Amino acid sequence: MTGKPWGELTLSSANKLMTRDYTTLSLAEVRTELHAIARDTQCHFGHLDERQLNWRRDSASWSIAQCFDHLLNANREMFRAIDAATDSTRPRTLWQRVPVLPGVFGRMLIRSQMPETTRKFTAPRTATPASSPIDLRIIERFIAHQHEASARVSALEGRDVARVIMVSPFAAFITYSVLDGCRLLVTHERRHFAQARRVTQDTGFPSSP
Repeated sequence: MTGKPWGELTLSSANKLMTRDYTTLSLAEVRTELHAIARDTQCHFGHLDERQLNWRRDSASWSIAQCFDHLLNANREMFRAIDAATDSTRPRTLWQRVPVLPGVFGRMLIRSQMPETTRKFTAPRTATPASSPIDLRIIERFIAHQHEASARVSALEGRDVARVIMVSPFAAFITYSVLDGCRLLVTHERRHFAQARRVTQDTGFPSSP
C-alpha cells in the first residue's frame, strides 16, 4: 500500500500507548487508535522483506507475519460478531440477556490483552495464523484492513453501543458490549504489535540485505 510516509513512533508516545487505559476508549478514540496502529505498522514493518517477516526464533514462536495474520483472522471474527449483535432482526441469546456479566467480561478481557501484560494465551482455532510462509503483502493487507475497520467503527456512531451486547466469537458464553468489543479489538492489536516489535529486537533477527 502506498501513500504518505508515516512518522516515527517516539519513545514518549510508545510509553503512553503501553500505559493507556483501553477500558475507557470512546468510539472516536478507537478509530484514532486504528489509524495510529496502521501508521506504526508501516513505520516499523513496511520496509521488511519476506525473509524477515517470516523469521521465527524457534518453532514455538510466531513470526512478524504470523502476528499480523492472526490479527486479520481475529478481527474478521470480531466484526462478524459485531454485525450479528447490531442486527435487530436477530434474536438475542440467553447469555446476551444476563445482566452484569457483559460489563465484567468486557473489562476483564480488555485488561488481559493490554500490551504490558505477560500472560500467554492460545489463539482460537479460527484466529490461528498460517503455519506456512506468509507472503510479503501481509503488512499491506493489514494496513488496508485498519482503514476498513475504522470505517466500520465510524458506522456505529450514534448508536448506544455501550448497551448493545455481543457474543464473543471465540466462546459462546462470554458476552460484552459492542463498545467493549471495539476496545478489545484495538487492545489486542497493540498487544501483537508489541510482540512483533520484540521479534525485530531478537539477537538472531536477520539484518536487511
